[in-house]
Order: sequence, then structure tokens, then C-alpha cells
Amino acid sequence: MGGIRQEIRRMSQQGPRIFCLAMVDAVERVSPGFVRVALRGHGLAAYGEVMPADAVKVLLHPDGRADVDEPQWDDDGTPTWPAPARSPLPRALTVRSFNPARLRLELDAMVHDGGLLRTWLDAAKPGAVVGVMGVRRDFYPGDGVTEHLLLADSSALPAVATIVESLPPGLPATVFLAVDHEEDKALLPARPGVEVHWVAGGSPSGRDSALTRAVRELARPVSPGGRVQAWIAAEAGVVRSLRRWALAEHGVAVEDLHATAYWKAGLDGAARDAADLARYQKELAAGGDPFDPGLRERVELEA
Repeated sequence: MGGIRQEIRRMSQQGPRIFCLAMVDAVERVSPGFVRVALRGHGLAAYGEVMPADAVKVLLHPDGRADVDEPQWDDDGTPTWPAPARSPLPRALTVRSFNPARLRLELDAMVHDGGLLRTWLDAAKPGAVVGVMGVRRDFYPGDGVTEHLLLADSSALPAVATIVESLPPGLPATVFLAVDHEEDKALLPARPGVEVHWVAGGSPSGRDSALTRAVRELARPVSPGGRVQAWIAAEAGVVRSLRRWALAEHGVAVEDLHATAYWKAGLDGAARDAADLARYQKELAAGGDPFDPGLRERVELEA
């Protein structure tokens, strides 16, 4: 029976591979904590099948202005920017939907105070041009799973929403979500069989967070003969704590667990990307499999 880790590895090997420019079609504030950005572009035709919790990286001008510079394209389709100081910077966003007929991609962005993404969101208008690359696969319902456990903070709310939407009606699932704004709760769709525990106080960090305490206190034991799949996405320290709990105390098998750090306390996006890249290159130099979710966990969750 295939688990989530095996299936994410398989899907990552198979693609799709997107690296293109796209035009902003719309920018909409869908809640106090989130903005939905719609992009259109011929290069998005490479997307193919959308999976729950998919993410792409938008490539933004380093000063946050609305348009990214036009690159030079190598023969193999790889873009290069002639002025290194003006090379765009990536920021990961969750795919909310994709219309292949219209080549229209909707992405949900969490609104932060300050930072490159916020500067760009404030400036972006229809017609602005950004780069898009990906796709990062982050979810698959493993074969034979009888229950899903989703543990996340606000940064992963859009991804959890897509996962909940994808579950068959009546399949048991328990969601623990730490939210920053009461109104953001409306972004999570209702689904038969899905039990949601909302954790107040915003997106936490560290191992003894309100989210971790709520999960420990309220998560139901695994049903006899059941098979639980756990999906964890939050701040790195929180994810480390919840991952240990799921494996050591809740009885989740490692092949049925996917843990990913959406952010790391004390580091902005640029600093975190640089640190992750250095660790990723070290893993590859040691013979690591770039498609292995376990390698990604080690890179993202290293203290």
C-alpha cells in the first residue's frame, strides 16, 4: 500500500516543470489574512493535473516593484537575467485552482507586515508580469488510509483547504489549525466527516506552542485496525515537535507522514532560502535523492 512519502516522490519525479513569465489577471483580498492572485500565461499550459497543496514559486523583482525583468532564454528553456542584482527572488505560494482552458492560475498569499511579497502585493495590478516556477507536490491520499490528520498554522491554511476539498465525503479527517484572524476561518470549506479544531493566538513558533498543546490534548487515539495519514505544515520548530509526537506517540507510520516547514522563526524569506539551499546542496553532494521527501524534511527542519 503506497504511503504519502512514496507518492510525493513519484509525483515529484514525473513533474510537471514550469518556468515561464505570466501576467497578473486579478488581485483580490479574500480575507483579512489572505490575498488571491490570478495569473495567466501560455507557459502555464505545462501544468497538467493539479494536486491538493500544490505550490509554485513566483519570481519577484528584488525591489518589490510590480514587474519582473524579461530574462534571456537559453536553448533548453532556462531563463537567465543579465544583471545579477536585478535577478528576481522566489516566494512560494499555494495553488488554489487552475483553469487549463483559460491558462489561469489562482494562488493564495498570506499577508505579512513588510517583506518583499507584501511590497509586491501592494503594487501588483492586472497586467503586471512575474516569473513562475514549480511545481512542488505536497499531498497525496495514501492507499488504504482510513483517517487523515492535518496539523497546520495560518501559513498553510490555503493548502489545508485544498486537501479538505479533495477528500471523499465521509472519510474521517481531523484538522487542527492555528489562525491569525477569525475571518480567515471562512476559507476552510465544510466537508462531511471533517472535524476542525481552531487554535487561537495566531501562527505560533517553537516546540511548546499552543498548536502543539492542543493537538496533544485533543487528538483522538488511532482507531483499532485503522491507518492514519498525517500532514503537518507550520513554523519549523512547531513542525519538529508535532512530527515527533505523530511518530512516537500517535502511532503514525513514517511512510504515512509528510512534514514541511512553511516558515522559520527569526528568518525572513531570503535568509531562509539561502540556508535551505546550502543544506540542500550538501545533501545532494552526499548522494541524496532530490525527489525524496525525507531529504526535504532534513533540509527544512534542521534547527
